[in-house]
Amino acid sequence: MRLTFVRPCAMLLALAALPTVLHAQTVLFSDAFDSEVVGTPASGQFTPGPVGSTGWNFVLDEPNQGDVRYGYDYSAINIPEAPNSQPGDEETLGVALRTNASAGAVDQSGIYYDDASFTGSYTVEVDMWLNWANDEEQIGTTEHAGLFVGKDTVANPANPDFPASTGAGAIYSSDGDCTNCDHILLKNSAELDTFSGQYSVTDFGFGNQQGFDNTDANTDPMNGDLLDLPAVLPAFTIPGSTETQAAGTVGYRWVTLKAEVDTNALGAGEGSELGATTFSLTEAITGNSYVLGTVDNSVLDNRDDDGNEIECEPGSEDICTDEAPVDMSGRVSLTIIDFFTSVASDLSLATVVFDNLVVTEVEQSILAGDFDGNGSVGDGDLTLLLSNWGSAVPPVPAGWTGDQPTAPGVGDDELTALLNNWGVSASAVAVPEPSTALLACLAVAALTARRRV
Repeated sequence: MRLTFVRPCAMLLALAALPTVLHAQTVLFSDAFDSEVVGTPASGQFTPGPVGSTGWNFVLDEPNQGDVRYGYDYSAINIPEAPNSQPGDEETLGVALRTNASAGAVDQSGIYYDDASFTGSYTVEVDMWLNWANDEEQIGTTEHAGLFVGKDTVANPANPDFPASTGAGAIYSSDGDCTNCDHILLKNSAELDTFSGQYSVTDFGFGNQQGFDNTDANTDPMNGDLLDLPAVLPAFTIPGSTETQAAGTVGYRWVTLKAEVDTNALGAGEGSELGATTFSLTEAITGNSYVLGTVDNSVLDNRDDDGNEIECEPGSEDICTDEAPVDMSGRVSLTIIDFFTSVASDLSLATVVFDNLVVTEVEQSILAGDFDGNGSVGDGDLTLLLSNWGSAVPPVPAGWTGDQPTAPGVGDDELTALLNNWGVSASAVAVPEPSTALLACLAVAALTARRRV
């Protein structure tokens, strides 16, 4: 069979300028918190350490005051099935965390899962339901719960009072009773301030603070990004109660927390540390969602927010967070925190339930036509294509480590991918002048035509 270069070379003359990038995702870890593995006693695990054979580890602040229940049937406290349950999952089994189960103190309990594959670009999603004591006679019943990714570092160790707060995090209050701290971004336990540029909206018409209040609404385009928390999380009457769940709060409803991590991201701050994590939340019933912000390792603690050259001035706009870069890789943590020393009359009202956790690797973009896997489409890919033109697939030709050829053989599909992205790299879109290899291809085509005369 005669190998014909004329057809692919002629098509190269019609070089297209539209790049095609293929995005691949791989599930690194998932847990529906069902009971297939040995979990915890029905009464709860009150001591730190491994959570049965689940691979999770339990940590807590105050000894014997918080607990974890893995494989917990949350229908027992009238919580409906989580929104992202999959076929085959146990319908209402999840993992429940409680805090201050026996006494009142500033308290935290949490679980973490370590996996070295959680690095580079990856996404964490988990469903969360957070209860609180909605009896109007109760005082100080606000709980916070949320998600952390990564670990502390030698230079920035975790606060022993908040052992589950490691890496980049986002936590949310149950009832909206935490003035200007109902939606908070964190590095370890350091609460990031709204003047740092790490929140999605920096101007609600208020001064600097450590987070968003549940009532915050920016509906004026002059203020930049629009975000109306009461509209995202509307109020409703709590089932089985005469109390109202405040608008702009996450209590008594399923929400899905999402963390989009890039441990190699260049930040927008003055520091040189890499790593950024964007946190967002979606309300299950309405589908409403919003971005809380991006925890950025390059952003440093600004100790003079008001610019008057007096650092951490009492009564000023200064908020000294003591934030420092964190390691955003290798760990996922789920937590409940009580900042206000409360003890609920019913422990089910100081409970957070998590379900359907998925960690997904966002693989580096695969550029269509990048057959040799070097991150750009050019001479090497053309050589692979021409030297294997017409070869059957499978097997994949030697050296073809990038964008894979399709059955039944190397041909028009691969040529189209090459043409569409000629001269394009994964990091930049450009169409340069024809390379020497392309010109050589045309010369071969001309020579072939002369030999036919």
